[in-house]
Amino acid sequence: MKKIAYLLHRFPEITDTFIKREIRSLQGFGTSVQVIAVWKPSAGETTPEIMQQWEADTHFILPRSIPSIVAGLVSSLVRSPVRFAATVRLAMSTSRPGLQGIVYQLVYFVEAVLAADIIRRKAIDHVHNHIGDQSATVTMLAAKLSGIGYSITFHGWPVFFDAKHYRVKEKILDASFTRAISFFCRSQLMMFSERDDPSTFKVVHCGLNLARYHYRPPKEQVRRLFCAARLSAQKGHAVLIRAMKMLADQGHDLELRLAGDGPMKEKLIALATELGVSERVSFLNFLTEDEVIRELEDSDLFVLASFVEGLPVSAMEAMAIGVPVIATNIAGTGELVEHGKTGLLVRPSDPQALADAVTRMILDYDFRRSASELGRQKIVDEFDLTKECENLNLFLLESCNR
Repeated sequence: MKKIAYLLHRFPEITDTFIKREIRSLQGFGTSVQVIAVWKPSAGETTPEIMQQWEADTHFILPRSIPSIVAGLVSSLVRSPVRFAATVRLAMSTSRPGLQGIVYQLVYFVEAVLAADIIRRKAIDHVHNHIGDQSATVTMLAAKLSGIGYSITFHGWPVFFDAKHYRVKEKILDASFTRAISFFCRSQLMMFSERDDPSTFKVVHCGLNLARYHYRPPKEQVRRLFCAARLSAQKGHAVLIRAMKMLADQGHDLELRLAGDGPMKEKLIALATELGVSERVSFLNFLTEDEVIRELEDSDLFVLASFVEGLPVSAMEAMAIGVPVIATNIAGTGELVEHGKTGLLVRPSDPQALADAVTRMILDYDFRRSASELGRQKIVDEFDLTKECENLNLFLLESCNR
């Protein structure tokens, strides 16, 4: 049996359900998948129950004592001095400019040495990374030191905003394969890597376990709006709250429920109070996957006002249940939400456009019902976890045999 490792910066948070779902699905195909996380999650990022479920499959690199780290470096150097030196050269050649960049790269190199020790002890055949950020740097270096192949799943904006310094091109060129979660993402990878053959990049969507998402048609009356997204500036919650003010002024009796937490929470609470809609806006904090499903089952519309996205899994979940979706027309979102068919797309940063889309949904039940049905079918056809992971599993196993 071939053995795969998912190397991540930190064990997936409560909201990062797509990574955990993907790994469990791959294991369901009989593939051995272990998680190597650089850092253990904090108490607020996961739960004891989740950690217990993943204990047998997860290995943490840090924290550990200084003597243990030094011993790991010496052991790696003695075991394979040629690979050790080659990996040091790769680390230095892909560091960010300046002293700080070199210092950070040395830290990533140390993490890679410790990860490579786990890879060796667990007889891992291939290592995979999600996101493509600094954890992909650790993945690239650990694979080099271990003499195995690696691959990366790229999602989008965090890495693409700083593609040069994240060394996206170098990571792509050395990888066994590169996966994009959307066609938009693939286009960016082609641009940054200067490769003109799209088949070089594998488009494999994040998916849902559809057995957990039970479709129900929308209710005739719209009362509850829901959004599940981190409370950070890029998610556009302030625009959504301003749209709620406009809708309230038009006489619509609506409530907005926001699942998630983040640095913008206090500012958003203050904005809702300032606009006089605080009684209409509820902040629910982090919700588990089951809790999100229950919220969606009780919701009438799902609204996502993001300024940047990869391909929003939260919108997939809404569509799988039959909740009509309104989202901003950015990045790969249009590959999921087809305007006027499976939902509505609006201009980003425009509260009036968002309010108008909500009003259209309220007034046009026939469209809402059609969008609900077509949205569910879209998820079944293109975002079924089992189908998508079957393709990903094939690419991973092929890489093990190279």
